[in-house]
Amino acid sequence: ITGCSSFVGFRTLVSTLEAGYRVLGVISQREDAERILSTPSIKRMGDLGGDLTFIMVPDITADRSLAEAVKRDAEYIIHTDSPMTVDSAISADRYDSHIIQPLLKATENVLAAALSDSKIKRLVMTSSLMAIVPYNELFVLESFTTFNDVSPAQNPNPPYKNALEALCAGKAKALAATNKFLAQKKPQFTVINLMPGIVIGRDELAQTSRNLNKGSNQQALRHLLGEDVRTKLPSHTVFVDDVAKVHALALNTKKIAKSQNFLLSSDGSIGSLWYRALDIVKKDYKSAVAVHILSLDGDQPINRVLIDDGKTDKVFNIMFAGFDKQIRSLLDQWVNLSTIT
Repeated sequence: ITGCSSFVGFRTLVSTLEAGYRVLGVISQREDAERILSTPSIKRMGDLGGDLTFIMVPDITADRSLAEAVKRDAEYIIHTDSPMTVDSAISADRYDSHIIQPLLKATENVLAAALSDSKIKRLVMTSSLMAIVPYNELFVLESFTTFNDVSPAQNPNPPYKNALEALCAGKAKALAATNKFLAQKKPQFTVINLMPGIVIGRDELAQTSRNLNKGSNQQALRHLLGEDVRTKLPSHTVFVDDVAKVHALALNTKKIAKSQNFLLSSDGSIGSLWYRALDIVKKDYKSAVAVHILSLDGDQPINRVLIDDGKTDKVFNIMFAGFDKQIRSLLDQWVNLSTIT
């Protein structure tokens, strides 16, 4: 599992161990292994924790970076790593080098590593709705187009308006590179691309409120901390535990035989309603508002996006947690960490 010290990657690591797999976690620094092993989720596993080992890969974008990892009797690869920097301070002339190319190179390296070992049966990739829904239709203008698991990868070209649009381009180009690889190389393994919306929930590796307020959780928190957010957020979110569980289930090559994509979202085809988060804070987090840990003064505009994720429900047969549970999971941890720190 690449990216196993990340938000989605760690929960995927836990779900995969719970499903009975032996796991080789790819880490970029030795401290990552210590952080992972010290978590309650790993400690409470007891003997199952013995099925976890690590290999250090300082730079997953380097040529042949995963060559040694696939030699460790691996049969499956889960690629959750997103080795790029997304920051509004990044200048437009660095979007390609700091966002798009790292995503693309990591994807190409994982595919090449899988191809180099005939024992690999399945590669599960953490993609995104950003790969198939154009930036404008995801974050700017509501669309009447319904996107599904066979919607093609977008082909966005520069100039990009901002770092977020460049990220969308990187996700799309990574998916396109995967599709091209499958068509040209016809590998011995199959590829499952999982395409979640905005992933929300408790981050067990975050030990401070500052560390929790990052990535997709930061998008969910901004208006609950009083910010009047200008950028719309798409109406599709998903609980991190559900994303992790689907990653583990997607390793089943008997039930899911061929390469394909799955969209991951809760709350139906229209999705989540962001204003519900403020309602939850107002109702159940009054004390946190009173001491300025949370706020009712922010606003988060929503961009409704239509998707059809019916195939995901049929194949994996799990009931995704709704938006309320996602937000409460995040807020409980935020309030706890803010009180401590």
